[in-house]
Amino acid sequence: MKIIKLSTVLLLAGLSLAPVLRAQGADETQDGAKKAMEEAQDKLIEEARKQIPRFSHQAFVKWMKARKADKKVLEAFEKEWEMGPDSRITDRAVRGIDKDYAKATRMSDDGDPKGALELAKVLATSNDAMVKAHARYVLARVLLDEDDPEGAVQLLTEFIRNNRGLTVLDPEAAFYLGYSLSLIPDVGEAIINLDLFLQLYPDAPERYRANAHDLLAELKAQWDSPLHQIADEMKSVERSLKKNKVGHPVETKQLDIVKKLQMLIEQLEKKQQQGGGGGPPKGNQQSNGPANQSALPGGKGRLGRLHGSRGVRGAWGKLKDRDRQKVLNDIQTRLPERYRHVLEKYYKKINK
Repeated sequence: MKIIKLSTVLLLAGLSLAPVLRAQGADETQDGAKKAMEEAQDKLIEEARKQIPRFSHQAFVKWMKARKADKKVLEAFEKEWEMGPDSRITDRAVRGIDKDYAKATRMSDDGDPKGALELAKVLATSNDAMVKAHARYVLARVLLDEDDPEGAVQLLTEFIRNNRGLTVLDPEAAFYLGYSLSLIPDVGEAIINLDLFLQLYPDAPERYRANAHDLLAELKAQWDSPLHQIADEMKSVERSLKKNKVGHPVETKQLDIVKKLQMLIEQLEKKQQQGGGGGPPKGNQQSNGPANQSALPGGKGRLGRLHGSRGVRGAWGKLKDRDRQKVLNDIQTRLPERYRHVLEKYYKKINK
């Protein structure tokens, strides 16, 4: 069993690290310490399942009534609940209750480039925890759809810390956190979070569990490959260049990648000269080369488009200059710093 990053479990469950620290000191031998750590980790996961906040139908209905929800909204929610709720049942109810949230989500659904700003305004100004939870999740998905996994990770992490149990979106948020990490790419953290998603949310929709299993298979197949780190570094440089980040740090990283590739090629050439086998394996012979290790499994083809553009870039380009400038001005004057930074990156990206 692989030791996972326990801080992530603690984030998801809000548990104490004390049992694990005691386990570390339980046996001074390496094997004994590892076994104690694994046992402590299993107990932590089991306890995490018990302590993770769960959505309460009764509490949500109480919230709707406190917000003086229209009778039709209440009846629609109860009818859908009896028929078997989907993951958007609370979102639809919140749209029927909070006008600002309804406007912002409608704009984002329609690919309106001002939708992200309106969602951020709701998130920054609303005093209602239920509304903020939904706005935070939807904004994360909007950022992800326009190829900003870093922004999505920030918002989804905030969701997990602050909003669990309020909505039926918790399993989706946990899945998309791992998925977004895989796109950055932060493969190690993605593996950790997808593993935890599967362990902590066994009742999550099959679509997400199936995709998590397939994505984990791909990520773990890469993990031990000599090409894995180089590929990740190349993707990181590519993302930096797309964001117009240039200069000494990026150039140094590019040179470092070239050196590592040259070293890898030299190692492969030496193996081939020594009869280590540079070509494909023959018969039952297994290749020791990195190509075999880095090949991704075929899987079952479940991994499709888990996110995709809403057409925001094209719509942004059609706005008048004064309308675009107004959006940028609002970011500076109407948002707190942490959301201002996220939205600045988002609009810079769709402006290309």
